[in-house]
Amino acid sequence: MHLPLINKTLSRNAKVFTSLILVVVVLFAISGIFNPRSLSPSHILGVVRQSAPLGISAMGQSAVILTGGIDLSVGEVITMTNIISADMMKGRNSRTIPVILLLLVIGALIGGMNGFMIATTNIPPMVMTFAMSSMVKGGYLLYSGGAPRGRVSPFLRYIGTQRFLGIPVTVIVYTMLIIAVLYYFQKTKWGRSAYFIGNNPVAAEYAGIPKTYRLIMIYAFSAMMAVITGLILSGYIGIGTFDVGGDSYMLNSIASSVVGGNTFNGIGNVGGATIGALIITVIESIMTSLGVAETGKLVMRGVIIITMVTLYMGSIDLDKVKKFFSKEGGPVKDAQGN
Repeated sequence: MHLPLINKTLSRNAKVFTSLILVVVVLFAISGIFNPRSLSPSHILGVVRQSAPLGISAMGQSAVILTGGIDLSVGEVITMTNIISADMMKGRNSRTIPVILLLLVIGALIGGMNGFMIATTNIPPMVMTFAMSSMVKGGYLLYSGGAPRGRVSPFLRYIGTQRFLGIPVTVIVYTMLIIAVLYYFQKTKWGRSAYFIGNNPVAAEYAGIPKTYRLIMIYAFSAMMAVITGLILSGYIGIGTFDVGGDSYMLNSIASSVVGGNTFNGIGNVGGATIGALIITVIESIMTSLGVAETGKLVMRGVIIITMVTLYMGSIDLDKVKKFFSKEGGPVKDAQGN
């Protein structure tokens, strides 16, 4: 990639980042109008903690989106993590690390299979990950027998619910994870390849980037981030339940990634998804305080995705719009003018 293009991308990311921060400030100001206590440091930290699970899954989703793909299996991997972790830990700290490692391996295998099939066959990412989502859901339903049971370890509960020096432990873990992910995707060759594959897959192959291995790695990363999301949510809830993850987290992870400035052609920044997740969380909080029903939130989420994709991709062709609504470019009329 030539230096001017790198500088252009960095400049674009800086503008997007600045805009997102401004949006966050405005949203918190709006929230403060309805509830002045929402501007207190403790409440703001609480909102960040609330957005952390979504931000983690959105970083994984962003890596996939930057390659031109999409991961529809994220939500079910989160639910699977909750079901298995609660059942296998059985409230014992001694089982925490082994279960976490097992789940990360399972996540890597699920994501790796997605990446392998997408890279080596003509299956579109949407179809492959949707099929995988169905298989994962069937797997955890069979595993649980339709009735989730068990509870997570006290250590995981500590991460999900407690504070250290006034800061939610979840936020501390979240911050460390963001730093690690940003370093990987900005400073390592394997991480940067996600941008190259999405921007120009043909050129990436000519440049010697092994696309198959990179896609396996990126989809495995997405699934492992979903596992971490499921673990943090499990620590907060404490028990196994089917009400964790699902379509809500899958859709919101996509929305957060898009709002965070990531596009399907390798332009963006994985870290932007964390700000996108915060924006989505604050907007939903405001709508909840206004009494907006879930159906209204779904509509708003769709509007946000369309709007942000349009803005970031610059996909509005004003000439075509004018032509469509003009007499010459509009629908063909019959002899009577109908």
